[in-house]
Amino acid sequence: MATASTDVRPDRNSLGKASFIVGLTALIMSFVPIIGFVSWLLAPLAIIFGLIAVFRPSKSLAIAGIITGVIALFICFSWINATKSVGEAMSSDTFNKTGEAVDLSTAPIIEATVKGVWKDIEDNKIAAGEKYGKHRLQFADETIDDFAGTTEAPSISVIGKNEEYLSHLVNVSFSQADGKKLSTYKKGAKVSFICQTIKENIGDGYSLSNCALK
Repeated sequence: MATASTDVRPDRNSLGKASFIVGLTALIMSFVPIIGFVSWLLAPLAIIFGLIAVFRPSKSLAIAGIITGVIALFICFSWINATKSVGEAMSSDTFNKTGEAVDLSTAPIIEATVKGVWKDIEDNKIAAGEKYGKHRLQFADETIDDFAGTTEAPSISVIGKNEEYLSHLVNVSFSQADGKKLSTYKKGAKVSFICQTIKENIGDGYSLSNCALK
């Protein structure tokens, strides 16, 4: 009696499958904020596995792994560029972005209110730039909502916009020279100050820096 022999061939390209699985995982996770950093590890692995496996039989999954790994890396680099752009926007003066060094310590003073600046920026940022750009902003009798920082790097928050159930705050940063004086104030106190720099916040609103008490 003849016995049928079964020809079981080992999977000679399991590395190609691994490349595709790792690459696909990296691609999916690269879209997820915060935990997407794992893709920086998975994507290169997928590419390395794929490059090795592409020289073996059944290389379609290896090619797919390389492609997904490359796309995942591209998305990771895009996240970095976007974060860098946001950081540059937040660290630069909202209205003085020409790249030239501008000393605003002796710039002309224009009177303003925290809520008024917020509304002007919301209504038309270009017009707000024409109005406030290359000026020092003088604020009078603004109400302190809260305190932050330390005596060396003090700051306060002031309401910039009121909505029905929500108040949007503007952070106002001062130098160490004003820290001691600010420590004598209480919430709800009125304070007057002059600021040189307006910085955009993520989402909406703005913050004030290089400020000095009057």
